[in-house]
Amino acid sequence: MARPADLRQRGVALITALVVVAIAAGLAVAIAWQTTLDTRRTANLVQGDQAMEYALGAEAWAEEILARDGRKYQNVTALGQDWAQQLPPLPVEGGQIQGKIEDLQGRFNINNLSTPQGLAQFQRLLTALDQDPTLAAAAQQWFTGTPGGASDATDDYYSRLQPPYLSGGGAPMQSVSELLLVKGITPAVYAEISPYLCALPAGATATVNINTASGPVLESLNANITPDVASQIIGERGTSGFSDLSRLSALSPPIPTTGFGPTSNYFLLTVVAQIGSTHVTLYSLLYRNGSNEVTALRRTFGTL
Repeated sequence: MARPADLRQRGVALITALVVVAIAAGLAVAIAWQTTLDTRRTANLVQGDQAMEYALGAEAWAEEILARDGRKYQNVTALGQDWAQQLPPLPVEGGQIQGKIEDLQGRFNINNLSTPQGLAQFQRLLTALDQDPTLAAAAQQWFTGTPGGASDATDDYYSRLQPPYLSGGGAPMQSVSELLLVKGITPAVYAEISPYLCALPAGATATVNINTASGPVLESLNANITPDVASQIIGERGTSGFSDLSRLSALSPPIPTTGFGPTSNYFLLTVVAQIGSTHVTLYSLLYRNGSNEVTALRRTFGTL
């Protein structure tokens, strides 16, 4: 018969063995989990790099399309050309890629707000979009910082907010999203107006392209362009666009042929590349010069 001391020793040994097994099992689970995480992180990094390369490849392809259309359709940029065609998602190894090119000169350039003409045009655009036209004064003051006016949105106002910040101080906007900082432009207002706006680089002298502009942007060009006249312009231009702006004089009422043109130099490329569970979104500002050479002026990933 085993003595009590022996039984106690066996019990301690058993407990010790169970503790060792439990510790070993815990370590094995932790190692396996860490290995899984490391593998997943590595896969995400590889997929992210692969998706980015596909996105940059799509950018090179877009540059070639724009250059080719520029050579083929000289002095006319219209919605029937290859650059404007929406392609279905294209399968690639491990995922898919899709993209689109938009004509930024079919929109209002918010950096024109520094001029009286730009202010008046933005006011007409806001009216066409059923928004408060006095927001244009607040947006203009973001550039100038001049006190007074209907909005009185200057640094004195912005510095009292929480968190406080300063106005643009005359610097051009780099992104349309900066309008969200302007007094009175709420997220709801921004969602309504942002599809009709762009922020072209400082010094850009681009005019609105009448061949690609939407109805509200057309209405912003001239006080005489009503919704019916804008619809008439869109119908007349079709998908091939106006090559001769003198055709506008035949409309009723006749449209002055100043303040816009039939061609474009600035485009926005949006590419979404999906590889496995990784998504990469590329926004690229493309510029096509008079020699039909296309270059990327700005790239952003994830946010416009």
